[in-house]
Amino acid sequence: MRAVEPNVRPGRQGGFTLIEVMAAFAVFALLFGVTLQILSTSMSNTRRAGDFTQAALWAQSVLDVAGLENMLEPGTTTGRFDDRFSWTLVVDEELVFDERGLDPLDLPVALYRVRLTVEWGENPTREAVFETLRSVDVNWEQRQWAEG
Repeated sequence: MRAVEPNVRPGRQGGFTLIEVMAAFAVFALLFGVTLQILSTSMSNTRRAGDFTQAALWAQSVLDVAGLENMLEPGTTTGRFDDRFSWTLVVDEELVFDERGLDPLDLPVALYRVRLTVEWGENPTREAVFETLRSVDVNWEQRQWAEG
């Protein structure tokens, strides 16, 4: 005797229809496209973060020596770190007003606002701005001459 399976009709083979295969392929293509977009965005963000980190390291090197090699003076200075990164340093004297009625010009310390802008990239140009305050002893040069 021959055993017959109840769910299989004689003469018909089991398998997927063309519509099922096409639907599965469409779902795969859609998910693959979304995955590629996510990877592309994440690589772009990683590159942007690396560039900003490099700009911050360059900025720290400029800000660390600002006022050490030469006295801080109001003005603008520009330069380049390498082929990709350039910088602009703007120094402005900051006037501090005291509620006690002291004249800021009589104080032995001058306060300067130091603003460093680091730029890199092309179309669009990216930039990072770093700003700090520096105090300068206004009598430093006189003491150097007296000791000297």
